[in-house]
Parts: sequence; structure tokens; C-alpha cells
Amino acid sequence: MNPGFFATTHAHLMLILLPIIYLGKPDGPTCHTGSETCYFTSIGDLFKEQEVEETNLALTTLYSLEATISKRELELAGKHGKPSWTKQLLLDENLLCSKIREEADELCRTLEEKEDSSCTVSEMADVIYHAMVLLRHKDVKIENVLEVLGEDSLNRV
Repeated sequence: MNPGFFATTHAHLMLILLPIIYLGKPDGPTCHTGSETCYFTSIGDLFKEQEVEETNLALTTLYSLEATISKRELELAGKHGKPSWTKQLLLDENLLCSKIREEADELCRTLEEKEDSSCTVSEMADVIYHAMVLLRHKDVKIENVLEVLGEDSLNRV
């Protein structure tokens, strides 16, 4: 085998959202950066305990969202026609900032107006999405934000 490939050992079809999960053993670096992996947690850690599994799911989702936003930014140069919402936000700083303010206000109103938790979850997702578009626009990686959160966690608790 050549470096940068996986030897697939298992394939699983999940019933939720029908993803296919491949388990494999890497043969050399598998990340586009030359690192051992693009994922910053070991797949083995996912199965240790529920709390770890939930944390890794959140990180994987954030990294996946970051990659999708970056892809939309790369598509800006070559495509014509109506751009996606993400592309519109990347092209218009004023629109992006107004959406972040709007979504943050809507999140706060879920508390003030005693809305149910599903509204809070939805609004928080909107805040995170729009904030991550801003991070992409500023060329800041979510990993940098997570590092600061980790460093400051003792002070915040």
C-alpha cells in the first residue's frame, strides 16, 4: 500500500440519517496536512464512555462545519449565479455581522421569554453557524477557539 491510504477493516450502515461508517487502519499519513489524521481525537476514544462520545461528536460536527464553510469560500471564485447563504455571508461583512447580532438576540430571547429548550438549541445552532462563518472570513480555525476555551475553562467555571 502507498502512504495516505486506509485498509478498510469494517463498514457499518447506521440507521440514523443512513451514514456509512468505515473503520480502517491507516497506512501512512492520512491528512491533507501530512499529519497522521485530520481528526484530532482517536476513534478508540469514541467508545470509552458516553461523555467522551458526546464530546467527540460535537468536535467532529464543528470540524465538519468548518470544512463545509471553507469549501463554500473556495467556490466563490469560480461560480456564477445565486450564491449559497454561506457564500452571501462571506461576501458581505455587514450582512454577516447583522445576522450574528440577530441570532444572538434570538438566543437571549429564548431565556427571557421562557421558550422551550428546543428553541434554545435551534437558536444556539444558528449562533454557532454564523460565528463560524465569521471565523472563516477572519481566517481563524475553530481549533484556536477551542484551545482558548480549554485554557480559560478553569477561570470560567
